[in-house]
Amino acid sequence: MIYNLPVANILNKETIMEYDFNSEFDGWEIISNEDEKSFIKDGCYWMENKSKTRWMFYHKELPVKKGESFLIKTEIELLQDPGFGQFGLVWGFDKPHNVLNRFTISSDMNRFTICKFQKDHERVLHRFSNRFSEENLEKNKYPLSILLLEDYYYFFIQPYHKPIYMCHKNHLSMEGFRFGFYIEPGIIHTNR
Repeated sequence: MIYNLPVANILNKETIMEYDFNSEFDGWEIISNEDEKSFIKDGCYWMENKSKTRWMFYHKELPVKKGESFLIKTEIELLQDPGFGQFGLVWGFDKPHNVLNRFTISSDMNRFTICKFQKDHERVLHRFSNRFSEENLEKNKYPLSILLLEDYYYFFIQPYHKPIYMCHKNHLSMEGFRFGFYIEPGIIHTNR
């Protein structure tokens, strides 16, 4: 469930897009079929991956220009945990989404992964994974932030004030200007 989704141009201290998911559509994918379901309700964006084998994602255009710094913040609440799988953010891809960047949390343990990968995981171009402490987090709620500031990416799992990972933007280059939410089989989550 996504409750709130501000995207900001950090250098100009300007919010360039903010979603509170109180309107019915806002350009987000609304779908219901045997493999997946997504809808907006009660100020949240709800997503369910009912597939047994395929990851799903829901996306839209990121309102930044090439080379512009930005900040994406969201809170994801995990509602159903099949005991495995990952969920989180994807960004930096175009409509055919041949190459994506991903910042995800593992549903079965307190691990995060940041990677750049080809569609269907044919090839992983950059990958970092590590543990984080859940002791200061509200149960099943994960506030994620991605900051691109000039030449470096900074990744946060709030309420921690220091990044859990940082890397040069060349490691996670932007192939396009779309971003969204990633969800593996069996997982249900909402985004604020």
